[in-house]
Amino acid sequence: MRASRRWGQNFLVDPGAIRRIVEATGSLAGLIPLEIGPGRGALTEELLGRVERVVAVEIDPRLSASLRARFSPERLTIIEADVLTLDWASVAASAGVPASRPIAVIGNLPYNISKPFVMRLVEQRRRIDRAVLMLQREVVDRIVAAPGGRDYGAMGILVGAAYRVERLFDLRPGAFRPRPKVVSTVTRWRPRSSEALSESVEVALRACLRASFGHRRRTLLNNLRSALAGDERTVASLLRQADLDGSLRPEAITPEGYRRLADAWRDVMPSNS
Repeated sequence: MRASRRWGQNFLVDPGAIRRIVEATGSLAGLIPLEIGPGRGALTEELLGRVERVVAVEIDPRLSASLRARFSPERLTIIEADVLTLDWASVAASAGVPASRPIAVIGNLPYNISKPFVMRLVEQRRRIDRAVLMLQREVVDRIVAAPGGRDYGAMGILVGAAYRVERLFDLRPGAFRPRPKVVSTVTRWRPRSSEALSESVEVALRACLRASFGHRRRTLLNNLRSALAGDERTVASLLRQADLDGSLRPEAITPEGYRRLADAWRDVMPSNS
Protein backbone atom coordinates (compact mmCIF):
# COMPACT_ATOMS: atom_id res chain seq x y z
CA MET A 1 0.00 0.00 0.00
CA ARG A 2 1.50 3.31 -1.09
CA ALA A 3 2.13 6.05 1.44
CA SER A 4 -0.16 9.05 1.15
CA ARG A 5 1.29 12.54 0.86
CA ARG A 6 -2.02 13.90 2.07
CA TRP A 7 -1.52 12.26 5.46
CA GLY A 8 2.26 12.78 5.59
CA GLN A 9 2.94 9.03 5.79
CA ASN A 10 6.44 7.57 6.22
CA PHE A 11 6.20 3.95 7.38
CA LEU A 12 8.76 2.64 9.86
CA VAL A 13 10.31 -0.58 8.48
CA ASP A 14 13.45 -1.08 10.59
CA PRO A 15 12.79 -4.14 12.84
CA GLY A 16 15.44 -3.12 15.37
CA ALA A 17 13.98 0.35 15.72
CA ILE A 18 10.49 -1.07 16.12
CA ARG A 19 11.65 -3.31 18.98
CA ARG A 20 13.50 -0.46 20.69
CA ILE A 21 10.47 1.82 20.56
CA VAL A 22 8.17 -0.78 22.10
CA GLU A 23 10.78 -1.71 24.72
CA ALA A 24 11.02 1.98 25.66
CA THR A 25 7.37 1.96 26.74
CA GLY A 26 8.23 -0.35 29.65
CA SER A 27 5.52 -2.38 31.34
CA LEU A 28 2.05 -1.51 30.05
CA ALA A 29 0.19 -3.43 32.76
CA GLY A 30 -2.86 -1.50 33.92
CA LEU A 31 -2.60 1.00 31.06
CA ILE A 32 -4.41 1.54 27.76
CA PRO A 33 -1.84 1.31 24.93
CA LEU A 34 -2.90 3.98 22.44
CA GLU A 35 -1.04 3.93 19.14
CA ILE A 36 -1.14 7.06 17.02
CA GLY A 37 -1.01 6.43 13.28
CA PRO A 38 -0.46 2.65 13.15
CA GLY A 39 0.05 2.78 9.37
CA ARG A 40 0.83 -0.71 8.07
CA GLY A 41 0.89 -2.16 11.59
CA ALA A 42 4.61 -2.66 12.26
CA LEU A 43 4.54 -1.17 15.77
CA THR A 44 1.06 -2.61 16.30
CA GLU A 45 2.26 -6.17 15.76
CA GLU A 46 5.18 -5.69 18.16
CA LEU A 47 2.87 -4.19 20.79
CA LEU A 48 0.40 -7.06 20.46
CA GLY A 49 3.26 -9.43 21.21
CA ARG A 50 3.39 -7.85 24.68
CA VAL A 51 -0.18 -6.82 25.57
CA GLU A 52 -3.64 -8.27 25.07
CA ARG A 53 -5.25 -5.22 23.49
CA VAL A 54 -4.24 -2.04 21.67
CA VAL A 55 -6.32 0.97 20.69
CA ALA A 56 -5.12 2.70 17.52
CA VAL A 57 -6.11 6.01 15.93
CA GLU A 58 -5.82 5.97 12.14
CA ILE A 59 -7.08 8.69 9.82
CA ASP A 60 -6.53 6.84 6.53
CA PRO A 61 -9.54 4.60 5.64
CA ARG A 62 -7.35 2.37 3.45
CA LEU A 63 -5.01 1.57 6.31
CA SER A 64 -7.88 1.15 8.77
CA ALA A 65 -9.43 -1.47 6.50
CA SER A 66 -6.12 -3.27 6.08
CA LEU A 67 -5.51 -3.36 9.84
CA ARG A 68 -9.03 -4.66 10.53
CA ALA A 69 -8.43 -7.47 8.06
CA ARG A 70 -5.09 -8.33 9.61
CA PHE A 71 -5.80 -8.17 13.36
CA SER A 72 -8.61 -9.54 15.48
CA PRO A 73 -11.08 -6.91 16.75
CA GLU A 74 -10.76 -8.47 20.20
CA ARG A 75 -7.11 -7.43 20.20
CA LEU A 76 -7.01 -4.26 18.09
CA THR A 77 -9.59 -1.49 18.36
CA ILE A 78 -9.31 1.07 15.59
CA ILE A 79 -10.65 4.60 16.00
CA GLU A 80 -10.85 6.02 12.50
CA ALA A 81 -10.36 9.71 13.23
CA ASP A 82 -8.07 12.69 13.12
CA VAL A 83 -6.03 12.50 16.30
CA LEU A 84 -6.03 16.31 16.54
CA THR A 85 -9.79 16.23 17.12
CA LEU A 86 -9.87 12.93 19.04
CA ASP A 87 -12.26 12.72 21.98
CA TRP A 88 -9.77 11.39 24.51
CA ALA A 89 -12.58 10.52 26.92
CA SER A 90 -13.75 7.93 24.38
CA VAL A 91 -10.49 5.95 24.38
CA ALA A 92 -11.26 3.93 27.50
CA ALA A 93 -14.78 3.18 26.27
CA SER A 94 -13.33 1.95 22.96
CA ALA A 95 -11.11 -0.45 24.89
CA GLY A 96 -13.97 -1.57 27.15
CA VAL A 97 -12.17 -0.48 30.34
CA PRO A 98 -12.96 2.05 33.10
CA ALA A 99 -12.57 5.72 32.18
CA SER A 100 -10.09 6.15 35.03
CA ARG A 101 -7.51 3.85 33.44
CA PRO A 102 -4.47 5.88 32.30
CA ILE A 103 -3.15 5.88 28.74
CA ALA A 104 0.26 5.02 27.31
CA VAL A 105 0.69 6.84 23.99
CA ILE A 106 2.96 5.32 21.32
CA GLY A 107 3.42 6.64 17.84
CA ASN A 108 5.38 7.62 14.77
CA LEU A 109 3.88 11.05 14.28
CA PRO A 110 3.45 12.60 10.83
CA TYR A 111 5.76 15.60 10.77
CA ASN A 112 2.99 17.96 9.70
CA ILE A 113 0.98 17.47 12.92
CA SER A 114 3.82 17.39 15.45
CA LYS A 115 3.28 20.79 17.05
CA PRO A 116 -0.53 20.69 17.34
CA PHE A 117 -0.39 17.13 18.64
CA VAL A 118 2.16 18.09 21.27
CA MET A 119 -0.18 20.85 22.42
CA ARG A 120 -2.97 18.28 22.67
CA LEU A 121 -0.73 16.13 24.86
CA VAL A 122 -0.31 19.07 27.22
CA GLU A 123 -4.09 19.49 27.39
CA GLN A 124 -4.66 15.78 28.05
CA ARG A 125 -1.75 15.22 30.47
CA ARG A 126 -4.00 14.09 33.32
CA ARG A 127 -5.16 11.08 31.27
CA ILE A 128 -1.64 10.05 30.26
CA ASP A 129 0.76 7.86 32.23
CA ARG A 130 3.58 7.99 29.66
CA ALA A 131 4.30 8.44 25.98
CA VAL A 132 6.95 7.19 23.57
CA LEU A 133 6.86 9.34 20.46
CA MET A 134 8.89 9.66 17.31
CA LEU A 135 9.15 13.25 16.09
CA GLN A 136 11.22 15.22 13.62
CA ARG A 137 14.59 15.89 15.28
CA GLU A 138 14.22 19.66 14.85
CA VAL A 139 10.93 19.55 16.78
CA VAL A 140 12.59 17.63 19.62
CA ASP A 141 15.41 20.19 19.64
CA ARG A 142 12.80 22.86 20.31
CA ILE A 143 11.02 20.83 22.99
CA VAL A 144 14.15 20.17 25.08
CA ALA A 145 16.05 23.41 24.34
CA ALA A 146 17.70 25.35 27.15
CA PRO A 147 17.27 29.13 27.52
CA GLY A 148 19.43 31.36 25.37
CA GLY A 149 19.39 29.46 22.08
CA ARG A 150 17.34 29.91 18.95
CA ASP A 151 15.46 26.63 19.54
CA TYR A 152 14.18 27.77 22.94
CA GLY A 153 10.61 29.01 22.81
CA ALA A 154 7.02 28.84 23.90
CA MET A 155 6.37 25.22 22.89
CA GLY A 156 9.32 23.83 24.84
CA ILE A 157 8.51 25.90 27.92
CA LEU A 158 4.89 24.77 27.98
CA VAL A 159 5.76 21.11 27.35
CA GLY A 160 8.45 21.24 30.04
CA ALA A 161 5.92 22.53 32.56
CA ALA A 162 3.68 19.52 31.87
CA TYR A 163 6.16 16.68 31.12
CA ARG A 164 9.66 15.42 31.65
CA VAL A 165 10.85 14.68 28.12
CA GLU A 166 13.81 12.38 27.47
CA ARG A 167 15.60 11.95 24.15
CA LEU A 168 16.22 8.27 23.48
CA PHE A 169 17.74 7.78 20.01
CA ASP A 170 17.72 9.07 16.43
CA LEU A 171 16.46 7.26 13.35
CA ARG A 172 17.92 8.00 9.93
CA PRO A 173 15.76 8.29 6.79
CA GLY A 174 16.66 4.73 5.73
CA ALA A 175 14.53 3.35 8.58
CA PHE A 176 11.38 4.47 6.73
CA ARG A 177 9.55 3.90 3.46
CA PRO A 178 9.33 6.24 1.70
CA ARG A 179 12.50 7.84 3.02
CA PRO A 180 11.84 11.24 4.62
CA LYS A 181 14.26 14.11 4.10
CA VAL A 182 14.81 14.58 7.83
CA VAL A 183 16.14 12.67 10.84
CA SER A 184 13.62 11.47 13.44
CA THR A 185 14.12 11.29 17.20
CA VAL A 186 12.40 8.90 19.60
CA THR A 187 11.42 10.48 22.91
CA ARG A 188 9.91 9.32 26.19
CA TRP A 189 7.47 11.53 28.09
CA ARG A 190 6.39 11.36 31.72
CA PRO A 191 3.79 13.82 33.08
CA ARG A 192 4.72 15.95 36.03
CA SER A 193 2.47 16.03 39.07
CA SER A 194 -0.93 17.67 38.65
CA GLU A 195 0.18 20.38 41.07
CA ALA A 196 3.06 21.36 38.76
CA LEU A 197 0.71 22.88 36.20
CA SER A 198 -2.83 23.60 37.32
CA GLU A 199 -5.47 24.45 34.73
CA SER A 200 -5.53 28.12 35.73
CA VAL A 201 -1.75 28.39 35.53
CA GLU A 202 -1.77 26.64 32.14
CA VAL A 203 -4.22 29.21 30.75
CA ALA A 204 -2.11 32.07 32.07
CA LEU A 205 1.16 30.48 30.91
CA ARG A 206 -0.16 29.99 27.38
CA ALA A 207 -1.31 33.62 27.28
CA CYS A 208 1.91 35.16 28.58
CA LEU A 209 4.04 32.96 26.29
CA ARG A 210 2.03 34.08 23.25
CA ALA A 211 2.60 37.67 24.31
CA SER A 212 6.28 37.25 25.21
CA PHE A 213 7.31 35.46 22.02
CA GLY A 214 5.21 37.58 19.66
CA HIS A 215 8.41 38.88 18.03
CA ARG A 216 11.60 37.04 18.96
CA ARG A 217 13.89 39.93 18.03
CA ARG A 218 12.10 42.36 20.32
CA THR A 219 12.68 42.68 24.04
CA LEU A 220 10.29 41.15 26.52
CA LEU A 221 9.15 44.66 27.46
CA ASN A 222 8.28 45.60 23.89
CA ASN A 223 6.50 42.31 23.23
CA LEU A 224 4.33 42.76 26.31
CA ARG A 225 3.62 46.36 25.33
CA SER A 226 2.52 45.24 21.88
CA ALA A 227 0.35 42.40 23.22
CA LEU A 228 -1.29 44.62 25.84
CA ALA A 229 -1.98 47.55 23.51
CA GLY A 230 0.62 49.80 25.08
CA ASP A 231 -0.75 49.50 28.61
CA GLU A 232 2.45 50.64 30.37
CA ARG A 233 0.99 50.35 33.84
CA THR A 234 -0.03 46.73 33.42
CA VAL A 235 3.26 45.81 31.73
CA ALA A 236 5.25 47.40 34.55
CA SER A 237 3.15 45.56 37.14
CA LEU A 238 3.68 42.22 35.41
CA LEU A 239 7.44 42.63 35.17
CA ARG A 240 7.71 43.86 38.76
CA GLN A 241 5.68 41.00 40.21
CA ALA A 242 7.57 38.42 38.13
CA ASP A 243 10.94 40.02 38.98
CA LEU A 244 11.95 40.06 35.32
CA ASP A 245 14.20 42.38 33.33
CA GLY A 246 12.09 43.67 30.46
CA SER A 247 15.19 44.67 28.47
CA LEU A 248 16.00 40.98 27.84
CA ARG A 249 14.82 39.13 24.77
CA PRO A 250 12.24 36.37 25.37
CA GLU A 251 14.72 33.51 24.78
CA ALA A 252 16.82 34.76 27.71
CA ILE A 253 14.06 34.22 30.28
CA THR A 254 14.15 30.88 32.12
CA PRO A 255 11.12 28.58 32.47
CA GLU A 256 10.97 29.58 36.13
CA GLY A 257 10.80 33.22 35.04
CA TYR A 258 7.86 32.48 32.76
CA ARG A 259 6.15 30.59 35.55
CA ARG A 260 6.45 33.71 37.74
CA LEU A 261 5.13 35.77 34.83
CA ALA A 262 2.16 33.42 34.51
CA ASP A 263 1.42 33.78 38.23
CA ALA A 264 1.56 37.56 37.86
CA TRP A 265 -0.59 37.36 34.73
CA ARG A 266 -3.33 35.59 36.70
CA ASP A 267 -3.28 38.40 39.29
CA VAL A 268 -3.14 41.32 36.87
CA MET A 269 -5.02 40.28 33.74
CA PRO A 270 -8.85 39.97 33.79
CA SER A 271 -10.05 36.39 33.12
CA ASN A 272 -6.50 35.29 32.23
CA SER A 273 -6.96 36.84 28.80
